Amino acid sequence: MINENRMMLAAGVAVLALIAGCGNDSTSSNGSSPKETTETSSSATPEIKDPAVEAAALRTVDPCALLNETTLGDTGTLVPDSLSTLDWGECGVDVTDASGKTVEFVLRVGDQIILVDDPTEELEGLPLVVDDEDKESCWISVVTSYELSLAITFQVDYVGGDGCAAGKAALTKVVQAVHNNPPQYQQVPGSVLTVDPCTVADKEAIETALGQKSFMEVKNLHVCDFWSGDGTNYPLVSVSLLKGLPPDAEDGEPVDLGGGVTAIQAKEVDSSTVSCDVSWREIETPSEDEAPGWGELVSVEISGEPADLDAATACDKAVAVAKTVVPSLG
Repeated sequence: MINENRMMLAAGVAVLALIAGCGNDSTSSNGSSPKETTETSSSATPEIKDPAVEAAALRTVDPCALLNETTLGDTGTLVPDSLSTLDWGECGVDVTDASGKTVEFVLRVGDQIILVDDPTEELEGLPLVVDDEDKESCWISVVTSYELSLAITFQVDYVGGDGCAAGKAALTKVVQAVHNNPPQYQQVPGSVLTVDPCTVADKEAIETALGQKSFMEVKNLHVCDFWSGDGTNYPLVSVSLLKGLPPDAEDGEPVDLGGGVTAIQAKEVDSSTVSCDVSWREIETPSEDEAPGWGELVSVEISGEPADLDAATACDKAVAVAKTVVPSLG
């Protein structure tokens, strides 16, 4: 099974293309218009016009359901019980090839891509990007949005084999499935799955917390960063919508956000960064496969350098932003 810590690290290192703005969904989860957005960068490349791979369409696609014999059968046989997921939009599985070698696949749907050059190839009508410096450990992506810097990406580790060839074959099948009634996550009432994280916090609150104008960077379809100024400078506000266990009271201090929501604020201080995370469970989604209390979580975090930000101030700022998120999800 693919190691979960490794999957986490890999998600942060998938550097295949350049950062841009935020989700372009026209409405928030409650049907209202999104709040005024902050400044973003934009690509000179014409935007991809394919409804199947727009941010709103991809948010609900279940990547684990795409990792099946149809998608990966050209490479080999799925290893039983190797399916592993960390969060929405990401899933991994192991495959055994005909010679007994293990091939590790991680699929990310709607993940950030950092483009160095404009793609010159296509796969199933979408721009193709391949990082084949090491064919045994290959990253292969199709760009789904230049404006948002998003892609569908396979990370393939194939010791003794061609990870790029295996990844391209699998990605072809995945994109075909995305264009033809892809599998969907099961949604429950009140779910934040479909919410654009770049639209739920108030612009004024964000820029008050930062002390200046903000620059939006989409990390994936469920995480949005707001940097200070016109680039990636601290302080930073991050809004995340995810699944997992809610923070315990002993992890921090309870704080009333209004609207019946009590969050936990947790401080972290080290030599280079000060941060405060304000998190709460929006809804509980019980499952036989998960621990009691499992559900959908919301996180608002502010971080900065110790010279400019102390922990108490960071928490005050994070709470102020979080209080604008609560009614957006109501």
